[in-house]
Amino acid sequence: MLPEKDPRMTVSGHIDKPAPEKASIDQAIPPVVSQLPVIAVPKPVEKLQTFTVVATNLPASELLFALARDARLNLDIDPAIDGNISINAIDQTLPQILKRISRQVNLRYFIDGPNMVIQKDLPFTRLYHVDYLNMSRKTKSDVSITTQIAATGTVEGSGGGGSNSSTSITNVSNHDFWNSLEANVLSLASNGSSKGSVISNRESGTLSVLATAAAHDQIQEFMDKVMSSVRKQVLIEATVVEVTLNDDFQAGVDWSSLASGNGWDLAQSTLAGNLGVAPFLSATYTDSSSDRDLSASIKALDTFGDVSVMSSPKIMALNNQTSILKVVDNRVYFTTEVEEKDGTDNNAAETTFTTTIHTVPVGFVMNVTPFITSTGEVILNIKPTISRILQFIDTPNPALAAAGISNKVPEIQVREMESVLRVASGDTAVIGGLMQDTANANSTGIPGLHDVDGFGFLFGTQEQALNKTELVIFLRPRIIDNASIETELKDFKRYLKPKLLTE
Repeated sequence: MLPEKDPRMTVSGHIDKPAPEKASIDQAIPPVVSQLPVIAVPKPVEKLQTFTVVATNLPASELLFALARDARLNLDIDPAIDGNISINAIDQTLPQILKRISRQVNLRYFIDGPNMVIQKDLPFTRLYHVDYLNMSRKTKSDVSITTQIAATGTVEGSGGGGSNSSTSITNVSNHDFWNSLEANVLSLASNGSSKGSVISNRESGTLSVLATAAAHDQIQEFMDKVMSSVRKQVLIEATVVEVTLNDDFQAGVDWSSLASGNGWDLAQSTLAGNLGVAPFLSATYTDSSSDRDLSASIKALDTFGDVSVMSSPKIMALNNQTSILKVVDNRVYFTTEVEEKDGTDNNAAETTFTTTIHTVPVGFVMNVTPFITSTGEVILNIKPTISRILQFIDTPNPALAAAGISNKVPEIQVREMESVLRVASGDTAVIGGLMQDTANANSTGIPGLHDVDGFGFLFGTQEQALNKTELVIFLRPRIIDNASIETELKDFKRYLKPKLLTE
């Protein structure tokens, strides 16, 4: 007799049950858990064995054999090694002692596992990698003013009087990194003799130097300092502001009241103090503990009048390299020349007009050369230039006037300065005191009548306003050791789109 089936053990549709959909399977599968690799515990640095050596006028070979025996090293020594050693070393490592011995005896050494090799310090070749552009630069800038006033009623050649005055400043910078580096390294490699040599491959940034071990130590130290200096960069933030002074401050911005208790240091250059420098005022903001920045400094100028920001450029420059920032509009104008030919019996008179196109840059140009000192300060040679068109005037050419042609050329206003400043990294320097008077005329009245010469004033009014403006330039240099958006340039990260940061 068969046992009855237990209803709890009944299975129905097990084989014929439809397969679940793929979507439900994917949802049921848990995500893969990624496990970070386990970082091994760093091993402690093996402490080198120390020795105490006292020797007076001992032959070098005997001292080296004794050191190798105590250090349990095999020794290969060049038979040409000679000379005596006098040394007192207390608890120093083997490389330290060998370094001191090499200064007394002309030798070099290296340790390869259980073997120590001592050789005569003869010239050998070593490669140095130099990460720098294969390029030489020459920069020249000029600032000049020439004034010439002729006496009235004089004729050329008559010896009439007049007045001439000129002032000129010329800055020339020759930056030939590779030629300078090769000459310096060759001088260290030769060390007063003709044994050293230098071969450079500028395209790959490689120097091959033939020199002794002592000279190579000096060259390596020199190269480390040079490359550390030339890799540094300076971020220069400049803001050019024009302040239209109100009636209470026609003498200019009162920097002493602005600086009182606010972290500003003032310095003023006047003709009485230094005849070689144009008068200007400079201020340096040194309170690095506060959150005050350029925008706060500019806002403080609202006390003295209407503030207009003309330009606010930022530029990054390598140490001791000239950079140029130019934000200008190339305005076009034309000059016209007239050439007339008299007619003959067979040909009529001819008039030829020749038009030449010209461009003049109008805007802001700044040349800056930074140098980073060993104390973390920045020396700036800076030349900002601001130009704009005041008006267009007719060319006084009688031939054009006779032909009824009006040829206008622009009248350009240029404001520029050239100075050398010393500013600590992160501080803000201010150059001010460049003042200018501007007259604005406004005429209103009955159209067609108020602008008629002679009696137009009867049909309208004319107003003249005299404005006084002062040009102020804010400069803030910052030394950048690591030009990364995640570290020293993180202030500019907010200007980048999120997509650019993830790519």
